[in-house]
Amino acid sequence: MGLFSSKTSTKIGSGSDLEGAETRSGFYWVEDHKGDNVMWRLPRNIVWNDNVLVREDEFGIFFRDGKALQLFDRPDRYALTSQNVPILGTIGKAITGVTQIGEFYWVQKREFRDKFGTSQPLAFRDVDFGVVQLRMFGQFSYKVVDPLLMITQFVGTKGLTQSDEIVSWLKDQIVMVLNDTLGELKTKKQMGVLDMPAYLQEIEQICLGKLTTETEVYGLKIMKFSGLNINMPEEVQDAINKRGAMSALGVNYMQYQSGKAIENIGVGASKGGEGAGFAMMGAGMGAGMGMGGMMAQGMAGMTGQPAPFGAAPQQPQPAPAAAAGAGAAAGAAAADAAGMTKCANCGAAIKATAKFCPECGTKVEAAPKKSFCTECGAELAPGAKFCPECGTKQ
Repeated sequence: MGLFSSKTSTKIGSGSDLEGAETRSGFYWVEDHKGDNVMWRLPRNIVWNDNVLVREDEFGIFFRDGKALQLFDRPDRYALTSQNVPILGTIGKAITGVTQIGEFYWVQKREFRDKFGTSQPLAFRDVDFGVVQLRMFGQFSYKVVDPLLMITQFVGTKGLTQSDEIVSWLKDQIVMVLNDTLGELKTKKQMGVLDMPAYLQEIEQICLGKLTTETEVYGLKIMKFSGLNINMPEEVQDAINKRGAMSALGVNYMQYQSGKAIENIGVGASKGGEGAGFAMMGAGMGAGMGMGGMMAQGMAGMTGQPAPFGAAPQQPQPAPAAAAGAGAAAGAAAADAAGMTKCANCGAAIKATAKFCPECGTKVEAAPKKSFCTECGAELAPGAKFCPECGTKQ
C-alpha cells in the first residue's frame, strides 16, 4: 500500500474531483509489489473522498456488497465521490453517519505466464498396458479481459481475494480439462498410451479451446497452452522407445532383439569373464530364435499352412516306394552298427547268432567261415587255391 503526500497538487487530472483534495488520503499499488500478482486489494475499506491512483497497466475496481460496482480503466487519480462513482450518491443517502463505503481492488492488464502440473497421477486405462498412471506438465498464459466480472465472480461469489488462490483455481481447471480431453480422444480415436506422443499438438489445441470457454465466464482468457509433457511409467516409456527404433530400422521385434543382443557382445567382452559369456549366450539365443522363425515360415510356404513359431520344420512326405527303400536302408545301417544281420526273406534286423527270423520265421543260413592267407593274412574267397595278394598256394 502506498500513501500520497497530504499536500495534493491541484493538477490532479481530468478524472478527479478537485473539491476537498487536500484533505483526502491517497492510495496506490506499489510497483515493486506487483510481480505476478494478478490483483491486489486495498488492506482497509475505502472511505468517502479517498483518492486512488490507477496507472497505465492497471484497472481499478470499486467493490461493495459482493459486487464490483465501478471500473476505472483510464490511468488517472480518482476521488471516490458521487462525481466519479455515481452509485455513491445513492449509497451516501443510505449510510448517513458511516464513513466506510466499500473496498477497492487493482487488477493488472498484462498477460501472465505460468506453469502447471498434475499433483497426483492421472489414471488412464490402456488396451495394451491396463491402467497407466500419467503425470503431465506444461505452460500456459492468461490475462484479465473483464475485470468487473472477474472481481464479482472470484471475490463476490467464490470468496477468493488473493492472486495465489485464483491461479491455483485456474491450474485445477487445466488438469480437469486435460483429463476430459484424454478420455475424449480415447473414445473417438482409440488413442492409446503409445499413441500419445503423436497427439500432443492436438491435445493442446483441444484444451485451449475448452479452457477459453471455461474461463471466459470468470473474466479471464487463456492466451496460450503449450509445452505439454506426458511422463509415463518406465516400462511404458521403454516400450515406446523400442517401437520407435523398430519403425526407424524397418525390423520386427525378433530382429530388433537379436540386433541388440549382438550389439551387447562388445559390452560383455569388455567386462571380461562372465560378461562376455552372457552376451554370447544372448546373441546365440536371439539368432537361433530368429532362424527358427525363418525356417518355420519357409516350410509353411511349402505346405500351404502357417507353421507355429518355434515348431520343427515339416519334411515332405516321401512316395510309398521311396519310403520302403529308405526303411530298408535304415534297417541295414542299424543292423551293421549293432553287430546284427538282416533276414534274406523280409529284410528284418536279426541277431548274428539267430537261427530263425523273429518276424517271418525263415531259417537263417549260417554264413560261410572266412579263411585267410597263411603267408600275408589277406582274406580269401571261398574255395580259392591261391592268395590273390601274394600268390601263395593254399
